Parts: sequence; C-alpha cells; structure tokens
Amino acid sequence: MRLRLTFLVILTVFTFPTLAILQFQSPGPTQEGYLLPNGWRITPVGEVVHMEDLILNIVPTPDNRAVVALHSGYNPHGLVVIDGKTDEAVQRIPLPTSWLGLAWHPDGSKLYVSGGNNSSNKGIRAPIYVLDYKDNRLSEQPSATFMETVAPTEIYWSGLVHHPAKNLLFAANRTAGNIVVFDSSSGRLITRIKTEVNPYDLVVTEDGRMLYCSNWASDSVSVIDTQIFKVIGTIQVGDNPNDMVMSKDGRFFVACSNDNSVVVVDTKRGYAVEVIFTSLYPSAPEGSTPNALALDSEEKTLYVANADNNSVAVVDVSEPGESTVLGFIPTGWYPSAVALSPNGNKLYIGNGKGEKTTSNIKGPHSPLQTTRVGQPTTKSTVKGTVNVVEIPWVRQKLRKLTKQVYANCPYNDDLLVKAKPSKVGPSIVPPQVGLASPIKHVLYIIKENRTYDQVFGDLPQGNGDPRLTLFGREITPNHHAIAEQFVLLDNLYCDAEVSRDGHQWSNAAYATDFVEKNWPASYGKKGEYRNTAALFPSSGYIWDQCARKGLTYRSYGEMARRVRKGSTVKVVARVPTLRGHMAPNYLGWGARDYENAAEFIREFDEYEENYNSEDQNKRLPNLMVMSLPEDHTKGSRPGAPTIQASVASNDYALGMILDRVSHSRYWPELAVFVIEDDAQDGPDHVDARRTVGLVVSPYVRPGTVDSTFYTTSSMLRTIELLLGLQPMSQYDAAANPMYASFGDKRDLRPYKHL
Repeated sequence: MRLRLTFLVILTVFTFPTLAILQFQSPGPTQEGYLLPNGWRITPVGEVVHMEDLILNIVPTPDNRAVVALHSGYNPHGLVVIDGKTDEAVQRIPLPTSWLGLAWHPDGSKLYVSGGNNSSNKGIRAPIYVLDYKDNRLSEQPSATFMETVAPTEIYWSGLVHHPAKNLLFAANRTAGNIVVFDSSSGRLITRIKTEVNPYDLVVTEDGRMLYCSNWASDSVSVIDTQIFKVIGTIQVGDNPNDMVMSKDGRFFVACSNDNSVVVVDTKRGYAVEVIFTSLYPSAPEGSTPNALALDSEEKTLYVANADNNSVAVVDVSEPGESTVLGFIPTGWYPSAVALSPNGNKLYIGNGKGEKTTSNIKGPHSPLQTTRVGQPTTKSTVKGTVNVVEIPWVRQKLRKLTKQVYANCPYNDDLLVKAKPSKVGPSIVPPQVGLASPIKHVLYIIKENRTYDQVFGDLPQGNGDPRLTLFGREITPNHHAIAEQFVLLDNLYCDAEVSRDGHQWSNAAYATDFVEKNWPASYGKKGEYRNTAALFPSSGYIWDQCARKGLTYRSYGEMARRVRKGSTVKVVARVPTLRGHMAPNYLGWGARDYENAAEFIREFDEYEENYNSEDQNKRLPNLMVMSLPEDHTKGSRPGAPTIQASVASNDYALGMILDRVSHSRYWPELAVFVIEDDAQDGPDHVDARRTVGLVVSPYVRPGTVDSTFYTTSSMLRTIELLLGLQPMSQYDAAANPMYASFGDKRDLRPYKHL
C-alpha cells in the first residue's frame, strides 16, 4: 500500500491581455526554490559536496569513517572520498573511465571499481580497477587491474560484488550480457556466466551461495548458483530493473525505473511478492524513475531515489507485504545514488545533474569566446552534488519535507484529464483531454541543436542577445518571417541536453534511465552507446498514442535509418511501431533539407488530391513527425556544405513546407510545431537549454511574442490536447499548454516562403 498525501500548493497566477508580450518565470533561483529549465523545482536539503556529473554509486567505507562516491558522466570520471565527520571531500581520484560498480573486499582493504567502457579511446579495454584502502584514504593509483580478454567494444562493466568468504569477484558486463568471475587474489578470469540483456546490478546472499543479477533490458533478475557458476532461475520483475539491495530476512528489493516501482522478491519462494509504488500520486504515468536504493541496518526503512521527481522516497518495509511510503525528501536534480552510513545516522544522496542550470554566453561558436578551450555547453555545465542529510533530522521533519516535495512537483493526477487552465483568454487548445478542436492535422518538425540567441537574438521584440546571433535574418529569413507573421517564442527550453536524449524527450516527453545514464559517457568519449530495449519508454511515443486513438500517423525521417539496395536507398523504421508508417523516400540526414522538403511536398500533393477520399490512409495523416536536421551542419568537414549553407538549406526547406501546407485545403485544420531536439551546440544568455521554436496555424495569435515558460513537453502537451491524446509521462501532463500562442479566431492568410 501507499500513503497518499495531498497538499495545497498556492501558485502565483498572472493574467495577460491578448496580443501582448507574455512573461512568466525563467530558469533560476526563486523564493520557492530553484526553477529548472524543465519546469520542475528543487530545494535540496543537507550539506553539499560538489563534484562532476552523474554520480552513479556511493558506498560507505568498511571502517565507517567515510563514504566513496563514483561519478561517471560527460566530465572527467573518478572517485571522491567524503569524510564521515566533516562531510567534506578529502580525496579526489581521477579515472580514465568508470561506470556504476563499487565493491569492497570482505576484509575492507581493497575497493573494486567498474571501468565501464573505454573502446572510444583507441580501442582500449576497460578494466576493473583495484584500489587499496587504509587510514581513511584510497590509493591514488590502482594497485591492480582485472582484465577481460574480449574485444574492447564487447566490454561495458557495470555492477560488482565480492563473495563474502571466497576470493571471487563477480562483475557484470552489460554489453556481452554476462557476469565475469575473477579470482580476486590474482585477477585471473575464472569463467563467464550468461545472463539476459544488459546485466546491471549484482547482490549476493549473506552465505554467498546465491547471486542475483538485475537485467536492465529484460525486465528480469537472474538467479545464479555461485558454487556451479550457472543461472538456475529467472524472476520477472518490473520495467527497466536497475539497483538492488538484499535484506537478511530473505527479501531483496529491485528498483524498476520505467514503471515507478520497487519490486520485492522473496528468495525462498523465488518470485516477486510485493510492488511498492514510489511516485507522488497513485495514477502517475512514467516519470518518477526510481533508480537507486539504500536499506537501513535494522532493515525497517528503505530509501529510494526518484530521479525524475527529484526526491528520495522513505519507505517502511518492516512488515513483509505491507510496505508503506512514509514520505519524501527533496533532493537536487536527478538523484541517481543513495547510501547510508554504517551507523545509520546519515543519508548520502548523489544528484546526477547537481543543483542548477546556467547560461553559456561563451558557449560553442560564441562570438564572445576567444578560444575553443572550455566552451560551456549543456553537457559540460552539468555538475553533480552529494547531499549529506542527518537521519534523525529527517525523521523529525519528514512531514514538512514531504510537503516541500509536493510543492516542487508540477504534476498531479488531475492533469491526466484536465490540463493546466488557460489564463490568457479564449484559445482553441482544449483544457481537457478529449474535447474537440478545429485542428485535425499536426505537422511536428524536429530540428537539431540550436539555441534561441543563435537564430533569434537579433529580433528586438524578443529577449535576445544580438551579440550571440550567428544565423540571423540574412541566413534564416524564413525563420524570422515566420516568427514575425505568427508568434515568437522567447522562453522555450529543451527538456534534453543532447540528441541521444533529445529525440526521446521530443517524441515521448521522457527519457529512460538507460538513456540518461549512457549518453554522458558516450558524448564525453568515455563509453560506447549501444541501444537496447531499455531505451524505450513504457508509455511509448506520441505516434503510439495516435494508434491507441485510431488516428493516422507518418514519420518523415524521425527514428529512421537508411538501407541501400544497389543504387536505391530506402528508409526503414528504427522502432517497431513506426513500421509501415515511414515515408520511404524521405532521406533525412542522407539529403539536403530542401531535397527532403521537396519529397514531403510530393507526398503532400498526393494527400491533397485525395482530400475527399473515404480511405483515411490516402488523406493527410493526423500526425506527421518530421526530422529536418541540416541546421546541425557538418561543421567544416571538407567537401560538405558550409555551416551557413547548411542552416540556410534548413531555413529554405522550412519555408517551402509552410508555404505549401498553408496554400492547401488542409490549412484551416492544420497546426505546425517546430522545435530543436536540444540546444547543445550554441550560446544563449538566458540558459544553455533555451531554444528555437515556432508555431504556425490559422489560429495562432498573429504577430505576438509569447514569453510563457514552455518546454519540449509543452509542445507535446499542446499537440496531445489538439488531437485528443492522453499525456505520456508526468512531464507532458505537467507542462504549460500553449494557450497563449493560439487564439480562437481564424486567420487563413498563408505563408509565402523567402
């Protein structure tokens, strides 16, 4: 069962006149807490230790004098030793690569550290590092390394555990799908144990006879007999199982990030006996992301890091089968590791994205940057933190802390039906799921990697910095003309940092823990990225919502790959639910954007010819998702179009598309949404995640500046409301719909491309 807590959250609401500049908040510190660029707030508690991004694991030292935190993100990898008395970082040890796994030798003299993957570094095999521990310090350099002999690309070390009585170290290899057994006294590889897909974490029973392995992409736990080194059983659990913790009473707990739950397994029975939901609301869709666990020494209280709710759930697990969520602790951004001191007096919370966001006026390609070294981006500006919280204080203040977590969260279950209300006058955007709208067709265009200031910083009516504008009116005349004829969005932020998570957020309003924990090392050239089933969000993508409602949909290059047969190139779907819904000749990255636009227009001409057809598959689809990627550019690659020409091609293509659709019979019932998947490749004076977005429709309030706080999820929420679709995650459910961009009057004037 769950404790259902409801608190009154008082919001300050501003009313704006139609056709005015609309101003809500922007990311940064507020009286209520730090407002993140995704619209959620954080109010972390406890002492703070600063470090690099993506803290994946924290373990106490065997002598109870310190804890060791592992950071494995985009920035340099390594270990940080935090003194147990002063709560200060007393040692920082860099490592070439690392990922998740930390395990102590039973005698406390050595720490084993997972090396993750190192194949991007000239094909070097990643090792298991062995560091000596003595007098509250680790050795500055590994005293030994344990090596796997397979190809570097087939190694991605994850969870580690040492046998309690034998010289056996078990190491999960994510990529190969096995557990490698090492002789910990010599480093000799003894054997490999095959598991299911993406083994993540390992726990061993107190007597060492049984080993359990969570399989990230298989929604299962493998049961291994450590005497014969074989899998003897498989236990089905929830979606995306990751962290695990073992109790002495025969239970172990498995965090299942993709369905907001912790599954409790009875080892004596060999199956799951309880599910603990850790979301703040009982009907919440994906978006809490439980991904790290800590169990107190009395085995009465379980602490669960809810990464995407920016909180730690405090769960009473003293009665098997009757676990109860007692409350929540507010954390920093994306808590991804938790640990308790051995005496149980302190809780350590590792926040993968730290405590703030930032602008980056000297970011990539900034005219204000005098050197290419140290250009801040959405990737490099992320810094992690560890909060150190006193457990007695938590117990005393839990009710107040829980109330704060609810105040920080913009989501509640009512939003599954009723969207946030409009405060800007009449709008065709329905305030409730399923209400009719005049929009029957949506074209959703996803572009690549630009910030607001890079393109629109030269527009004086918006909040821009013209010093940062690289692709102004002379290069992007259509973008500028569209923003001026329809609506300029100058307070729009990407939910994602880079393209790996960007296309997930752009299509699902969510990125799974698999995505969020893998892209940083990959982009930092400290780990290979290889897709598996753990990539997919449990609610699917926006076209899956269309399928559930019986609406038609089509992809133009989004989630597509090109297949060559002889001299012919065709496009096929990367995800199963898009099979049969791809434009086969729309080549995306394989063509110039103006060529892609011509192919879309060719298909659109056919749809218009069949405007009155009784066959819905011959008429314009209800949802079209398009990749228009050339504003990414190919940099200064020899033989490629120049940067300016690439962006100009993207601009011309957008103008051609809007010209054609606005001169069609479908125009009166059409809306076009345009956004970048991320803003990683440019500077912005407000926030590194602020981006370029456009909304085009006969119902858009013409000639306005809409400064409402919008996110990627806001666009998805608006599309969903217009088409009668349910939200997919807590993020689109909680996002601000774009009421202020859409009025209730129709202006059929078309757009003429430049």
